Amino acid sequence: MNDKYGKMLCFWRKKRRYSQLALALVAGISARHLSFLESGRANPSREMVIRLADSLDMPKQHVNKALLAAGFSPVYIARDEHDVDLVPIKNAVQTLIGKHTPYPALVMDASWNMIHANPCAMILMGMIGFSGQNNLLEALLTQTREESFIINWDEAVALSLVRARTELEYGEENELLRQHVENLEKHFDKYSHGQVIDRSQAVFPTQFQIDGQVISLFSTMAHFSTVQDITISDLKVELMFPMDQLTEDFFQKLSLRKLTE
Repeated sequence: MNDKYGKMLCFWRKKRRYSQLALALVAGISARHLSFLESGRANPSREMVIRLADSLDMPKQHVNKALLAAGFSPVYIARDEHDVDLVPIKNAVQTLIGKHTPYPALVMDASWNMIHANPCAMILMGMIGFSGQNNLLEALLTQTREESFIINWDEAVALSLVRARTELEYGEENELLRQHVENLEKHFDKYSHGQVIDRSQAVFPTQFQIDGQVISLFSTMAHFSTVQDITISDLKVELMFPMDQLTEDFFQKLSLRKLTE
């Protein structure tokens, strides 16, 4: 009997809100065999562990744990940051954020630590009082609603929390991110006016009060979906775009000023 793997499989099935029949259909196996795997009455093959993990969209670290529980070696590797195999990925990241000038672009890890940023993003961070802050969730804790340069603070923080909670639910175990979320939830409850997020908008902009102007930006997130390395697969690249002509002009001028300095 392999009770350890069976319990792990049952946990992830319930976490993803699948019935045994539903998961069996997705994975292309019988519900009876799945029941036997969960109870430990049947032992999975290496291929079956990976197939079920893919069907459950399990994070890579947990796939490794499932393989170990079933008696197999891990499949995913966390390479050293200087590993030659990571060079193309690092080059891609630098290309993404570099080519995005004159608009802000930054790279975050799984805990929302900012590990790379283009000059425009660094200037923006300074303008809104986030200079010296490496973690974006922690940065939101440094200001109250009234102190913040973010005009629509309630919506911006609420949506950041939604994003972070989703990453906690579907991503790797991350105690640091969980702590950041809990701290920001308390901060939000204390200073929020309880505004409801306007979900009728085509896209949600974050609005900043900078030099007497309202600067509006919306973001897109890029992930490396084909990357198999554990560490790099957690990276996300946030590319910010102007919501209006005033914001576009603001960053065009900012970029020109930076080039002449």
